[in-house]
Amino acid sequence: MKIAFLGNYPPKACGIGTFTHSLALAILSNLKADDVHEYAEIIAMEDPHDDHDYPREVSRTIRPQVIRDYRDTADYLNDNQFDLLLLQHEYGIFGGDDGAYVLHLLDRLRIPLIVTCHTVLKEPSYGQRNVLSRIARRAQAVVVMTDLASNLLQEVFHVDADKISVIEHGVPVIDSAPIDELRQRLGWNDRRVLFTFGLLGRGKGIETSIRALPAIVERYPNTLYVVLGKTHPHVLRDNGEEYRNYLKDLAAELGVGDNLQMISKFADEQELFDCLRAADVYVVPYPNVAQITSGTLAYAVGAGAAIVSTPFWHATELLQDGRGKLFPFNDSPQLAQQILELFDNPETMQAMRASAAEYGQHLLWPRIGKQYLRVFGQSRAAYARYCQRTEVSISLPKLKLDHLRRLTDDCGIIQHAKYATPNRHEGYCVDDNGRALLLVGMMLNHKVGETKLLERLADTYISFLFHAQNSDGTFRNFMGYDRSFMEAVGSEDSYGRALWGIAYCYAHPPRPDHRSLLEEMFIRAIGHLDTMQSPRTVAYGVLALSYYLDHKPGDEAMLNMLDRSCNRLLDHYRDSRRDDWHWFEKYLTYSNGVIPLSLFRSLRHLNKDSLREVAVEATNFLVSQTVIDGLLCPIGCHEPFLQDCERPHYDQQPVDAMGMVLLLSEACRHQELRVHCDNLGLAFSWFTGQNEMKAPMYNPESGGCYDGLMAQGVNHNQGAESLLSYLISRVEMENYCRNQPDSPCSESLEDEERALKDMLNGFALPDQVTTLKEEVKKITPE
Repeated sequence: MKIAFLGNYPPKACGIGTFTHSLALAILSNLKADDVHEYAEIIAMEDPHDDHDYPREVSRTIRPQVIRDYRDTADYLNDNQFDLLLLQHEYGIFGGDDGAYVLHLLDRLRIPLIVTCHTVLKEPSYGQRNVLSRIARRAQAVVVMTDLASNLLQEVFHVDADKISVIEHGVPVIDSAPIDELRQRLGWNDRRVLFTFGLLGRGKGIETSIRALPAIVERYPNTLYVVLGKTHPHVLRDNGEEYRNYLKDLAAELGVGDNLQMISKFADEQELFDCLRAADVYVVPYPNVAQITSGTLAYAVGAGAAIVSTPFWHATELLQDGRGKLFPFNDSPQLAQQILELFDNPETMQAMRASAAEYGQHLLWPRIGKQYLRVFGQSRAAYARYCQRTEVSISLPKLKLDHLRRLTDDCGIIQHAKYATPNRHEGYCVDDNGRALLLVGMMLNHKVGETKLLERLADTYISFLFHAQNSDGTFRNFMGYDRSFMEAVGSEDSYGRALWGIAYCYAHPPRPDHRSLLEEMFIRAIGHLDTMQSPRTVAYGVLALSYYLDHKPGDEAMLNMLDRSCNRLLDHYRDSRRDDWHWFEKYLTYSNGVIPLSLFRSLRHLNKDSLREVAVEATNFLVSQTVIDGLLCPIGCHEPFLQDCERPHYDQQPVDAMGMVLLLSEACRHQELRVHCDNLGLAFSWFTGQNEMKAPMYNPESGGCYDGLMAQGVNHNQGAESLLSYLISRVEMENYCRNQPDSPCSESLEDEERALKDMLNGFALPDQVTTLKEEVKKITPE
């Protein structure tokens, strides 16, 4: 076998690095190889400020924040006959929000994948749950180190039980000198030694142990508490030795400064085991329950130490059956009492040591390596089945309007939010109320959502636009929260977006009584279209005219204006087009998709080959510029993408993804563009995490959508433009799915299915299950 390991690796000083190295050696011992390099290569995560001198088995490094490194590594693994990849997963070692950048590698990977999870959370954030769930879906096997971690993967992350293997944390096979000799060598002959080791940081709870020292020293003055370990590199970088100095000062303040020895050193395994075997008690004072794996605890058990620990998750499993004692979190008096009882009863301490040492025989790395080899074989068979699977369709998240209601008050929709909270400082705008009206019109037309709620929302948005329209038909745009407008006439874009929403709802009125007012507003406004200069505004007008003509197809004046406006777009196209640039302007910027979309939409009323040809050519060009490496990568709006200049990647905006969804949904109705059906799915998947940062933009917890992908990460504000862009895309995709039998998407009912399953398991007897399912189908056929 040729195996690739991905994670941290020595000489980087960290627990995962040590684990990866030990596991590679354990598998080596089972394969009877002489050198790790004979059967494996290591791909090490390497921060830019590090410059480690890696051994020869490290063939590549990945810079955590460089997306291209992940993609190149996947190509390397695919092209060099590797049999599988063994990934060490910990959120903090990979780049992107919640370590999402590793998904760039996994999405391109064409070999079996096994994942070892070093952290499994009981209450993850949405981003954490999304990343680990996606990793587990791609993996053929997921290894965890405790039964609780297996249960959490199934219950919280919905990983199939058949995919999960519980393989405990290994410990090295190390011989030590007799204890008396070790104690003499370490200078501990006449001391009662408490011992803790590991990288130092505030999350280790060392202060709890120090606060227990006075009570212990009072009875046993010769007690020495040894803390071995360097300060964690990230802590050292951000705060220096502040925590170490704090611990020393605390010990001095409590009068036990001479009973504390802090050794700043990353010890090798031999030294660790010597210390563990020579110490009287090994103390694990972690302050938080949510630690699913502790390598230091596993080492202590393997060394046969007498262990006193807080009851964090791993400890409650590993220290069962007399292998250790537990004390409450942050409870120094209880810790002191537990240690004194052991000091007072050496027989109890010795029995605890023996129990731990006996169990530690099961944890020796060669035995752990053999268990991994069995998983390797199973994963290769699972990968063969994975490759034969039918292509999975793109799931649409359950439609949720909570954030739309949160942002909408009795005046209109508030344009911005601070995270998910409406930001009243920014007030309202016509742009967003026009989009909001378009959304509710689409939802009612496609019979998506609650009719009464949508009709009430339509009243609000129509009222806002009516109030914003000047007597000459133009629109004011920005309104403060005090409900006073900030300018006499708004931008061309705000005019176009208002016109689009008004015309759509004129053709498909939320209620029949809305049509008269909407027609008045449209007629007052449409005459200004001929004066607009921006191709986007003209495109919005073309869309509006096409919807108006859906209801009044015989209106010659509007047909003439539609034809005239389309000709203006063709003029823009001819003026800017080159052999390598098929576009309406000499640059690409925001909301690009609406321009060719408007030409496709106009074909419902104008049968002109020139419109079709330009729409097709421009669509193909836009796709070539924005679908990259199997992802939608909207043109960054930080600056325009000029001809012959470098393409800006950020900031990527939800409104651009919406434009591509609407464009490709319309384009795929034309036979010559059916090839873009897959790209339609990619465009929508930008919202659900298939983007350059592998970060979900839609937040199902709030129902909002993040405001953009920035160079430094996700903008976590959830304003109206982003929300409406997502919801319009979501509704358009659902309508497309209903009407196109070969659509690339399907509505996700996973949450409802799980709820139904829970209901059946919780409240139904076995013979009632079938009856209940049939009753539910009558109510919700899907």
